[in-house]
Formats: sequence, structure tokens, C-alpha cells
Amino acid sequence: MNNQDATLKMFLSINEKISSIEKQVRQLSLKERNPLGDIYLDTDEVCEVLKICKRTLQKHRDEASIAYIQFGGKTLYKKTDIQDLLEKHYQHAIS
Repeated sequence: MNNQDATLKMFLSINEKISSIEKQVRQLSLKERNPLGDIYLDTDEVCEVLKICKRTLQKHRDEASIAYIQFGGKTLYKKTDIQDLLEKHYQHAIS
């Protein structure tokens, strides 16, 4: 492989990585944008944040210990509600 081939291969690799980053930034931007001002998380995102499984999240919904919106077969949670829930159950360290 000559020097031009190596340079081209490196350029294509960098270009691919930049395209991937651009796609991720675009997805985050669309996810965060909401005309009502609130940010909503889906079930998978809440499970990831809380480190729980979907069944445990369902149990919290059934017990009304977590607020949610069900619309069109999709369950959504306000990001602020999840943050408030975590703050409510925060245990301070004893000094």
C-alpha cells in the first residue's frame, strides 16, 4: 500500500467517524427539543437511568409511585418527574 492509499484510508475513516458523531448530535437535538418545554423519556431510557427492569417500572406505575403519560400506545415520563423522584428518595450520608 502506498502513501496515497494510506492517506485516503485514514481520511475515509475520519469522515465516517465525523458522520457518526453528526448523526448522534442530530438525534440528541431532536430528542431534547420539545415545543412545550418539557423533556420526555421513554420506558427504556427511564429503566436505564434508574437501573431497573421494565417490570419493576411497571410495578411503580401500578403503585402510582411514578408519574407517567400514556399516549398512542407509548408510555412517557417527564425528565423533571424522574429527577424529583430521585431527589425525594436521596439519602444523605451521616457525618
